[in-house]
Amino acid sequence: MINYIQLYKIRKRVKRILKEKIEDEELATTKKSCVGCVADEISWEIYYLLKEENK
Repeated sequence: MINYIQLYKIRKRVKRILKEKIEDEELATTKKSCVGCVADEISWEIYYLLKEENK
């Protein structure tokens, strides 16, 4: 079953991270660094959200 509250929290943080990266022009470097950077940030945020949820 999907936890929609958790899904909303993840989506909210991901949007915030992407907006920050765009404002800082970090997404305009190269395709690989762009994708890797965003993927790392999103992965860590999701990890910490899941970790908080399990406590």
